[in-house]
Parts: sequence; C-alpha cells; structure tokens
Amino acid sequence: MKRWKAICVVLVLLLPVGFMGGCANESKKPMTLSSSVYSNKLVVIPFQAVSAKGSIAACPICGGNNPAGPIAPDATGVLTDMLVTGLSRRGFVIVPMGEVDEALLGIGEKKAAAYPIDAAKKLAKKFKAKLVMAGAVFEYRSREGSSIGVEKPAAVSFSLHLIDGETGRILWKDRYYEAQKPLSEDITNIGKFIKRSGKWVTARRLAYDGMNTLLDNMPDFQ
Repeated sequence: MKRWKAICVVLVLLLPVGFMGGCANESKKPMTLSSSVYSNKLVVIPFQAVSAKGSIAACPICGGNNPAGPIAPDATGVLTDMLVTGLSRRGFVIVPMGEVDEALLGIGEKKAAAYPIDAAKKLAKKFKAKLVMAGAVFEYRSREGSSIGVEKPAAVSFSLHLIDGETGRILWKDRYYEAQKPLSEDITNIGKFIKRSGKWVTARRLAYDGMNTLLDNMPDFQ
C-alpha cells in the first residue's frame, strides 16, 4: 500500500512538468507475406510531402485522411533515410536510392507524385522487385524552444504503404501521428514520458520513434 502511495505522489509531482504525445496507429500486423511469393528485395520510393490548407490532408497513396500541419524542408529526406535504415536492419535488401532517384527522373517526379501506385509498379518492374514501400508526410513541425521549455512543441504525421509491385495492391498500410503535450493533459502514455526523461523532444526524435513503431507492425514473412 505504501508503495502505491509513493508512486501516486511521484505522478502528481510530475504532472506540471511532464510531456506526452497523442499517437495514432492504423494496423497491427494484419497479414503475413508468403516467402514463396515475395522476396526480401524492396524498392523504397522517397517520402512525398503533402501540404494542406487546413488541419487534415488526404494521402496521395491510399486516399486516407491524416492530421496535417507545417512541414520542415528536411522532412522528406529525414524520413526516407530512417525508413531505409529501419528496413535494412530488419533484413530487407533495399534497391540503392540513387538508382531509384534516377528512375523517378525518367518517370517524371510530378507524374510519380500524382500517380504513386503507377510509379511503384514501374519501379518494381525495372528493378525486378515484388515489393515497394511508399510514404507520405503531412506534418513535420520542429520544436520551438529547448528540451526544458518550448513555445511550440514538435509534431509529426506520416504514413507508410507496402505495395505489391505487380498488381499495385496495397498489402499493408499504417500511419503515425504525435504532437507532444503536457503530461497533465494526457497521462495515458506515461511510458514515453519516462523513456524521454520528461523532456520536450525534437521532431526528428518523434519521427524516429514513430518509424520504428510502424516498421515493427509490418507483416512478417512466413
């Protein structure tokens, strides 16, 4: 009983200074991939930035609605690098991004952005890969302030899509949204508060946490 009282006291003391975020995830390993049909070779299409006039943006890949906001200039590069690194660590063989960028120039960057599924099929055929990963970012707001005090907290909103390179069918999709809030406004994610030492983190850190969360939810090979 004394132990629980002590824990409650600690939480109460943390409320004024703790920081949390709201997260949205769409799927939890909804399927498995047959290793007899799909190999671990994968084409990654660089992240596409999707700006919106309001607080909601439609995904150009699947059409779903996502929280939206300002997008920092380096957002697509940061997220693409994180995606490639995360997939490589999970055993996927990634087609070199330089070759993908060159192929996209041949397709036409604007055309690829407007018709991402068609672009995925063309890239899959060119590189003889059966899987394509495409992502979109809807918000990547940098923190304004320091780790101990901010004027505006960081926020990220992005989605991932695993596409069958032959048919263009979306095999799996997931999305992530997080904007840090004071712990007093959201105590449900106390684990993140502790993991982040009660600090206001950067957009890069939010993106890193979100990317790993989504990649951990990817379908397994069977």
